[in-house]
Amino acid sequence: MKAHSEPVRVGIVGVGSIGRRHLNLASVEPECSVLALADPAHAAEGVANEAGVPRYASHLQMLDRESLDGVIVAAPTQLHAPIGVDLARAGIPMLVEKPFADTLEAGIELVAAASRNGVPICVGHHRRFDPAVKAAREILVRGRIGRLVGVSGIWATRKPEAYFHESWRREPGGGPVLINMIHDIDMLRCLCGEVDRVYAETTSRERGLPVEDGGAILLRFASGALATISFSDAASSPWGWERSTADNPEIPPSGENCFRFFGTEGSLEFPAIRTWRTECGAEPNWNLPLNAESFEVPERAALAQQLRNFCRVIRGQDRPVVSGEDGLDTLAVALAVLESARCGRPVRPASRLANRVSGRAPTDARAAKR
Repeated sequence: MKAHSEPVRVGIVGVGSIGRRHLNLASVEPECSVLALADPAHAAEGVANEAGVPRYASHLQMLDRESLDGVIVAAPTQLHAPIGVDLARAGIPMLVEKPFADTLEAGIELVAAASRNGVPICVGHHRRFDPAVKAAREILVRGRIGRLVGVSGIWATRKPEAYFHESWRREPGGGPVLINMIHDIDMLRCLCGEVDRVYAETTSRERGLPVEDGGAILLRFASGALATISFSDAASSPWGWERSTADNPEIPPSGENCFRFFGTEGSLEFPAIRTWRTECGAEPNWNLPLNAESFEVPERAALAQQLRNFCRVIRGQDRPVVSGEDGLDTLAVALAVLESARCGRPVRPASRLANRVSGRAPTDARAAKR
């Protein structure tokens, strides 16, 4: 086990946009030290030179030549599981970017390999480290707005045309459901509980590409609460997590709330935390005025907090905030969204923990229809 006083030695696989963000954070984080990068792209050589670390063409070369305590996997989605399985066999803890895998089968294989080798997995749903998520969870758990009835959300941000120069972003799997909405889905699982059923419609009207550029999602939670999310990466608006929070430094913030949670005794605007309730002690009804109360949200540093959690997991001092199982269950809901849009019917997300424990893992990546 790594001594607390020593930085953990990490490698990073994939230095695209999110890989570079991980690199920048890890380079200034006292709890870790970046030893190497792995990426076959020629441009990665310049990134490695600037960081002052060696660059390898593959993760296997990096594992063979470097002594690493942990690895951040920020490669293309279809490579997450194969790379992760290699890391598990080598006994190396990993932080795997979302989506956890490209199929449920691949994700289940990775979770099983990590379990067999006693290797912890963290999954890059970093919003769970955001102080607004923690504050909202406390409000909901304590029943401050009563029993949750529903949620309304919007994510609408027009991506620049240069974003689609990479071919995988123009193909199925490279659209906003698995790239963007999967974050919202994971956040809602954290705040509202497990998703029992999904109905979705998607469209590719604006760009005419094989991948979706917008849609609407209806989620039914096990509690009976409902959530709706409208989304588009072809529409310009001030509503969406990145616009609301400045989570992505490349997207100028608006400060507008993009989610609203409504309960039997009040409502919550999110992620700028504001509740609406009647006077204390009064039975809520539409004849009474509602009073707003705003809560201060501490400075956001979710990606940095996620990295520190990973370092503590490597040392054996903490558990993953988002485990491999969690990442797999969020992936199952996102895939159910795509399946529902394809088949035009409600879909129940597959691959819950009960199925894995009992050995009844699904035989393919499709969610089980109800």
